[in-house]
Amino acid sequence: MTANRSVTVKYQMASVIRLVVVVVALVMAAAPIPRSLVESAYSKGVYPIVRQLVSGLSSLTSVVLFDVLLIGGSLVLILWWAGVLMRAPRGRRIGALGAVVGHAAVVTASLYLVFLAVWGLNYRREALALRLDFSEDWVTPAVVEALAETAIAKLNDAFETGPHRTWPQLGELPTTLGPAFVQVQRELEVAPVLPGLAPRRSLLTPYFQRAGIDGMVDPFSLQVLVNDAVLPFERPFVVAHEWAHVAGFAHEAEANFVAWLTCMSGDERMRYSGWFYLVPRLLAALSRDVQVRLWDTVAPGPMADFNAVRVRLSHTIPAVRQGARRLNDQYLRANRVSSGIASYDEVLQLAVGTSLGRRQWPVSTEFE
Repeated sequence: MTANRSVTVKYQMASVIRLVVVVVALVMAAAPIPRSLVESAYSKGVYPIVRQLVSGLSSLTSVVLFDVLLIGGSLVLILWWAGVLMRAPRGRRIGALGAVVGHAAVVTASLYLVFLAVWGLNYRREALALRLDFSEDWVTPAVVEALAETAIAKLNDAFETGPHRTWPQLGELPTTLGPAFVQVQRELEVAPVLPGLAPRRSLLTPYFQRAGIDGMVDPFSLQVLVNDAVLPFERPFVVAHEWAHVAGFAHEAEANFVAWLTCMSGDERMRYSGWFYLVPRLLAALSRDVQVRLWDTVAPGPMADFNAVRVRLSHTIPAVRQGARRLNDQYLRANRVSSGIASYDEVLQLAVGTSLGRRQWPVSTEFE
C-alpha cells in the first residue's frame, strides 16, 4: 500500500507540474507585461547574462544545435508517441491518444518558456526609437527622395572604389566586420558587447534556398544560421542582421538598422553591402515616377548586382516562399510585432528619423 501510495503521489505531483507549465506558458503568451519592465529587468538585466552563457557554450561546438533540436528532437518525440499508441490496449487507445496530446501540449509549453527565457522576451522590450531621438517629422517624402539620391550616389561610388573581387567568406566576417559591430553596440549602449559570431550552415539550407530565407538565429542556442547561397555582397548585411538579433534587437526593423549601422562602420566593401540593402527600401517609399527616375541613376555595376539577386530569388519555389512568408508573419505577430513581415522595411524610420541614423549620411546631405 505504501509503495502504491508513493507512486500515486508522484504521479499527481507530475500532473500538477505539467499543468503549471502549460498555464504559465499561456499566461506569458497573453499577459500584457510592461515594455519598460522587460527592458530593465530582462533585456538589460537577465538577457546579457543568458546570452553570454548560451552563446559562449554553443560557440564551443561546430554542431548546428538547431538541426539537432528540430530533426533529432522531432524524431524522438514521434517515435515515443507512436510507441505509446501502439502499446496501448485496443480499448484504451483513445485514452492513450489523449495522453499523447497532453504530452505534446506540455512539450510545446516548455519550449515556449525556454524560448522566452533565452531570447524571445526581447520582442517585448521598449522600441529602439523610444531610446533614440526618433522624430516622425523628419521622415518626409522630400527628405526620403533626397536621401535616396544620396544613397544611390554612395552605392555607385562604393562599387567603383571597393575591392569587390576580394569579398570575405562567411567564416571571415567575424574578423572583418566584427569590430564594426562592437563599435555600433557601444554607441547603442549594449553591455557587455557581443563579438561577431561565426555563421553556420544548417541542414535546412536547401529549404532556406527554396523559401528565399537569407538567415536566422536559433533562439535556443543563439547560433547564427546563414543561407550560403546569399551572394558575396549581401553577406555582410545578412550576417550583421543576425548578429543584431543575438545582441537583443529582436524587432526586424531594429536588427536591420543595427546591421546598416554596422556596415556603415566597416570598410568600403561593407558599406557597399549596407547601401545595397537600403537603396531599394528608400525607393519603395517614393512615388512610382520618382522610383523609375532614380533607378535610372543606378550605375551598371550595382544594377548588375541587383539583377543577380533577382536571379538568385528566381530559383525559389513560389509556394514554399509564400508559405515561409506567411509562417514568419504569423510568428512575428504572435510575438507582439503588429506589422508582421512588413516590420522589415520599417528600418527606414530609424535610418532617416533618428540622429544616429542621420549621422551616417554625408555631411552635405540636406534634411530639410
